[in-house]
Amino acid sequence: MTAATEISGPGVSSDPATMLTDATRWRTIETVFWLCALLPFWLAPTHLQLASQIAITALFAISLDLILGYAGIVSLGHAAFFGLGAYAAGLLSVKLGWGEQVSGLLIAATAAGIAGYLTSLVVCRFRHLALIMITLGIGVMLHEIANTSHGLTGGADGLQGIKMWKLLGAFALDIYGYVAYSYALIALFVCFLVARRITQSPFGMVLQSIRENE
Repeated sequence: MTAATEISGPGVSSDPATMLTDATRWRTIETVFWLCALLPFWLAPTHLQLASQIAITALFAISLDLILGYAGIVSLGHAAFFGLGAYAAGLLSVKLGWGEQVSGLLIAATAAGIAGYLTSLVVCRFRHLALIMITLGIGVMLHEIANTSHGLTGGADGLQGIKMWKLLGAFALDIYGYVAYSYALIALFVCFLVARRITQSPFGMVLQSIRENE
């Protein structure tokens, strides 16, 4: 009897490829959850702006879950990249007059990704308490830079003068938040699919291995 056969049980495949394929199948609870995400359009049509903020925060939580939940790497400065992406998209509109949302989202993600890569050259050299303090320090440092750079970020008053174009050139942002929530929900769903695929891939297994044994 092989080792693979020994660890297999009823209904459990010993083939890693088959296990990953089974993991990618959608479960009923996932389908129900995303259908419930559509309910604010009917149950709370006057609170769609709040629903948009919840969807944006959920997107932030998904990104944090990849590093903390799967890889087990504690980060107290994750919000810095969230802010960098927001400023990148905002400055694109204020300084260059570019208010197209989809490309703005991609540029924001790219800017945050580049910043994440550069800081990783320092962060990945540390572990445990030192790692926590380094990530916290990076977050605080970037926060103070944003607060003191009044000419660029608006400082504590925030970035003013952001103007967004019609979504895909056809859907104008309305005061009730129908377009904003639709856009935020679609972006969240697409990023969820990407994150779901990452976690259920060989790379995702490596992330979990890092968490279990550095």
